[in-house]
Amino acid sequence: MSDTMTLFSTAHGYSDLAGGGEPLSPLDGRYRAVAAPLANYLSEAGLNRARVHVEIEWLIFLLDNSVLPGAPTLTSVERDYLRALPRDFGAEHIKRLGEFEAVTRHDVKAVEYLIGEYLEAASEKLGEGTNLPSLREVVHIFCTSEDINNLAYALTIKAATE
Repeated sequence: MSDTMTLFSTAHGYSDLAGGGEPLSPLDGRYRAVAAPLANYLSEAGLNRARVHVEIEWLIFLLDNSVLPGAPTLTSVERDYLRALPRDFGAEHIKRLGEFEAVTRHDVKAVEYLIGEYLEAASEKLGEGTNLPSLREVVHIFCTSEDINNLAYALTIKAATE
């Protein structure tokens, strides 16, 4: 531990500032009212929504362009179902991502698991005739975490500045 970290350590008698929910920076402190709308785009949740969007659009692209031999063709209902995940992304998805990340210790892998779970649930919403559950194993195929992250960051910054 650095000397500065030791200096301000609660082990050395310094008060615990983190326990009171103190802001991490002036952005979430005195500038909170001005910066709050940016959380929709630039927060961890906003980034994860963008990651989900990129992964979903990548999967749709692969299927629409017959990149995966033997993979099913998406119906318009299935395509709408897939695109609903980033659109409806909310507190329950954020919680679930946290649970996945606690196990995987990898943010993009957690997104992959969330989408896989969503694909598995498609039969309940769309009926037994949907092929979406069979696509669970091809989520994130032919891409790296950096492919997902650089596009997700770009989309969040673009959206925040428009």
